[in-house]
Amino acid sequence: MDNYNVLVLMQRDSESKILTETIDSYTLREGMELIESAYLMEEEEPFIYLILTTQDVEDWQYYGVYDLYTEELFEGLVEEILDGSGEFNPRWIFKFKYVDNRMEMEEKLNQLIKLHTDEIHRILPIIEGNKAKYQREAENEE
Repeated sequence: MDNYNVLVLMQRDSESKILTETIDSYTLREGMELIESAYLMEEEEPFIYLILTTQDVEDWQYYGVYDLYTEELFEGLVEEILDGSGEFNPRWIFKFKYVDNRMEMEEKLNQLIKLHTDEIHRILPIIEGNKAKYQREAENEE
């Protein structure tokens, strides 16, 4: 098995934010390079926080990615998408319930990552085609 396509899920303490124990590991089919992190945190029930990002983007591309990214693609798959902005590259924090069935959890992770990867591949060429628009937007933010 290729060690670069395995996501190790750790539990994160809700108070200290320290990773405390290994929950499981999952084989991913694609998109490993777009995962910033993933962890499980106990709240009223256990939730997974999957933080997905993009390849490195220019400042002007940053605005285009957020403008065109379709979060509605994830409706029914995640509880919510938390604001991940403020980082160097665009990012999204997907929160969803943990399922104590390894195959089911692995399939859900793969599905979410594939949707995200496909969406990034869809919008990057569109952003390139609207470079002047997004450059103006980036300049207005400075």
